[in-house]
Amino acid sequence: MIAIYKREVKSCLTSMYGAIAISVMLLIVGYMFRYYNLHSGASSLVYAVFNSNLIFYIVVPVLTMRSFAEERRQKTDQLLLTAPVSPMEIVMGKYLALITVYAIPCLVMCVLPLIISPYGEMSYAVDYVSILIFFLIGCAYLACGMFISSLTDNQIIAAIGSLLFVFLTMILHNTYTLVSANSFPSMVMFVILAVIAGAIVVAMTSNFTAGICTTAVCAAAVFIAYFVKQDWFAGKPEMILKCLDFYSHFESFAYSSFKVADLLYFVSVAVIGIVLTFTSLQRRRWN
Repeated sequence: MIAIYKREVKSCLTSMYGAIAISVMLLIVGYMFRYYNLHSGASSLVYAVFNSNLIFYIVVPVLTMRSFAEERRQKTDQLLLTAPVSPMEIVMGKYLALITVYAIPCLVMCVLPLIISPYGEMSYAVDYVSILIFFLIGCAYLACGMFISSLTDNQIIAAIGSLLFVFLTMILHNTYTLVSANSFPSMVMFVILAVIAGAIVVAMTSNFTAGICTTAVCAAAVFIAYFVKQDWFAGKPEMILKCLDFYSHFESFAYSSFKVADLLYFVSVAVIGIVLTFTSLQRRRWN
């Protein structure tokens, strides 16, 4: 794992991908810091950090699109899969390398509270916890982007997939009011989720029949539940959307209060992304 980690870190830092990611992060955070703290006179770094979410739309696709997609395109993944390392060590080596590159500008952000401290009263705890949450949401996105990259051998498709994932999880908090509380629209949404589950099975197993069967079984279960107890579906889509809503957990600290549950949420998403990537890599190893 150490060898893979060192190779990936060196590859990122000596290529344009790492340079673009670090430069974009520092540019956006620097602009927000200048606007909210130096220009507007805010004594807390919280608003500058939490209004820098544009970073994820650029950094996540740039860093993750080549993690596995490039290996598959160049066929070097076969060397990794036959090397004396486990698939989990491969995944963790690549993931820790992505986190290392992402952590570099986050460490630079830790200097910002010290710059404004002589000019007003401030809470170091609040500022550094906000940077921690910003770091953790990036870790969660990188894990999910790495999984998306493991499903294809095309970097462009991997980048678009990661971009769409970031976009959807960032706008879900604005869609709650659009979701109807009626049972029928809720049932339709569950059918759509069944189709998505089938698509994921196809991507993970390369077995179209398995995907069709998964969709059919899930959709049949939804229809049966709908005709047996319609009232159960009312309001359920909103509950699901809240589980997938990154931004509400991201902004809760800035506009309400710190919650350990928000930290655990992003850690859990990162773990799920790592497990899914491991499953995808394990499938390719056996194939």
